[in-house]
Amino acid sequence: MTASGPRAPLAGTAKSVALYGNSYTHYNNSISTRLRDLAAGLLPDGAAGYRYRSLTISGGLLGWHEANLALQSRLVPWDVAVFQGNSTEPVDEKPESREYFTESAGRMAAAAQQAGTQVLYFMTWAPKDAPDQTVRLAEAYLEIAGKTGGTVAPVGLAFARAQQAAVAPDLYFVDGKHPSLAGTYLAACVFFAVLYNRSPLGGAPATGSDMTPADAATLQQIAWQTVCDFRTGS
Repeated sequence: MTASGPRAPLAGTAKSVALYGNSYTHYNNSISTRLRDLAAGLLPDGAAGYRYRSLTISGGLLGWHEANLALQSRLVPWDVAVFQGNSTEPVDEKPESREYFTESAGRMAAAAQQAGTQVLYFMTWAPKDAPDQTVRLAEAYLEIAGKTGGTVAPVGLAFARAQQAAVAPDLYFVDGKHPSLAGTYLAACVFFAVLYNRSPLGGAPATGSDMTPADAATLQQIAWQTVCDFRTGS
């Protein structure tokens, strides 16, 4: 099932979601777990019957998931498959790396869509010390989504908005690349907004953490405003 455009809402109800990525997805007990907790508190019936899985390869490129995706698509297809490139893979300095990403995304999107799965691209964030990469990553993910009939979750834009506002908890781990718990939670809030076309406001803070309700609300608001602006192209 192809999207009508890279900014378009998803069709139907995303009751089963698989995230194909690497440590950006896996950190802090994974985006899928944080997304599951948000859904349980915000969706009707506590999201009973919904499934969220992170399928990650440490340091992996998107194409490394191709065989696993093909197998899963033949068995029990997901409603939505999330594709995450390796950090800045879509804008890598090496042309062969960018080409591998583009070719892998094309084959993987085709396999997923043939099985009836919608494709959602995980727009990654720029490194903390290179915020100028935000625009390049956004453009790259919009381009590949447009080429392959997918849509985009603007996580990187949400990170940039939070950094500019300077009111949210630090979104980065000490290495300045991987997400802190707040960064993972913000990403989960963006995915919730994109997957269900509804605000994550009112969701509980990250489970098993000392995140305050005020910080959680700040991140939820940033995620929702980012998605709303992204949908309208503003």
